[in-house]
Amino acid sequence: MQNSWERKVVVFGITMLFVITSIASNVGINVGEQLGCHPQQSDDFDEKILMYMQEAHMPSLVAYVIKNNTTMWSNAYGKYRYYQNKTASVDIVYPIGCITKSIIATAIMQLNETWNISLDENVSKYLNFDLKNPNYKTVNITFRMLLAHQSSLANPYHRFVFYFFWLHIPMTHFRDYFVPGGCLYSEKVWNLTYPPGKGVCYCGPGYGILGYIIENITGLTLEDYCQKYIFGPLNMNNTSFYFSKFDRNRICGLYAWYAHIYFPLPIMEYGLPAPSGIKSTGEDMSHFLIMHASGGVYNGVRILSKESVDEMHEIQYPGYHEGAVQYGLGWYTVNLSGVLYGGYRGGYVGAPALIRLRYADHVGILMLWNQNTYLLLSLNITRQDEENAIQQLANTLFEKADEQCNDRK
Repeated sequence: MQNSWERKVVVFGITMLFVITSIASNVGINVGEQLGCHPQQSDDFDEKILMYMQEAHMPSLVAYVIKNNTTMWSNAYGKYRYYQNKTASVDIVYPIGCITKSIIATAIMQLNETWNISLDENVSKYLNFDLKNPNYKTVNITFRMLLAHQSSLANPYHRFVFYFFWLHIPMTHFRDYFVPGGCLYSEKVWNLTYPPGKGVCYCGPGYGILGYIIENITGLTLEDYCQKYIFGPLNMNNTSFYFSKFDRNRICGLYAWYAHIYFPLPIMEYGLPAPSGIKSTGEDMSHFLIMHASGGVYNGVRILSKESVDEMHEIQYPGYHEGAVQYGLGWYTVNLSGVLYGGYRGGYVGAPALIRLRYADHVGILMLWNQNTYLLLSLNITRQDEENAIQQLANTLFEKADEQCNDRK
């Protein structure tokens, strides 16, 4: 029955894609090759940004460059509501997608400091069920394993999204999803061949569990906890798990690029805040990145110890990696041309995001934009031309930082 539902959802989605494509073509919606971007200043740097935006099919982009505890540069480009011709600015709200995991991990590290939880204890202690891989029943699953994607949970993400995001099934029914015999259970949940701690699989549902644990330990909703202990102290006053907290006019449009057309996507409130539900502005997210670059402090306020930040950034299981990526705690490290960077990448429906920190000099960049083909992303398919342009944008922002550092010498 469950497989039948899934097939119907996929068929419906594909059918709607063709219907929308047909309608859009008939009414002549075609963006051609121009983005209509108008930066605040015009120079070679801005022209390079606009070129890469065009190659990555970005309707708008908000970008920041930070070093230690200071914003070195920021700007917004393009149209955050493409068909309404609304110019982007740094105070427009964008979903940050999976960068939410970095904030969830920050909350867990706070609980490690203040509630004396241990990163290596059995998380089942804080759940209303025993979280175990049924193939390795004697191996406990720990906070560290969940944070570093090493729990041996697989990632049948479509099922998880369907039940807990679209159908709004509450987290109290996680037992039915993760435990064999539950009415939402599938063997796909635990279909990896290695025990916990002995392999890596990027797993959004694992962060759903962590969000649930934060609520169980503190007695607060995830929104209330983060507002009180993370967003508030970091002056992230325009950040929330819910679109409903914002003026609709300040929320970016969400788009998918297909057949030279920006298809508008619906702005919908999903049922589960973790693992990818946060919406924020470039300014707010720069505060979070500055905190990480500054060892847990923003504007004189400490929300994490330096030891906790260092632990988040440290590779947890050096023998295991996904491609070039090795995971810390809600954080990853990647070696690009011999230079080590840390950070996270987000992929919400129609709105990706990126934070990246260069460890050698604590220079960081932040990018928020509003176009992706989520159907392809959910199938682990990327468009190489877009990926190349995104990486070139990141490189260009680091070059901007290097130029400014040289100018100050």
